[in-house]
Amino acid sequence: MMLKYYKKRYEVIMQGKYPANRKKIMSANLAHEMETAFNIPMQSNPGWEQENKEIFALYRQVSVSRNF
Repeated sequence: MMLKYYKKRYEVIMQGKYPANRKKIMSANLAHEMETAFNIPMQSNPGWEQENKEIFALYRQVSVSRNF
């Protein structure tokens, strides 16, 4: 349920007609919120990534979006 919420927010950010710098800020905020909500480790943790594939895939997508 919570993952759907973050997916939707990501879609809104990417599809919105925001300036690029605003999208970067929004993506960074979303990534930070996901880190807190899902206890995403700061360092690479293959075990966590394997157990949380969907969460990690979205998190990676959001993180890449911060650098567009």
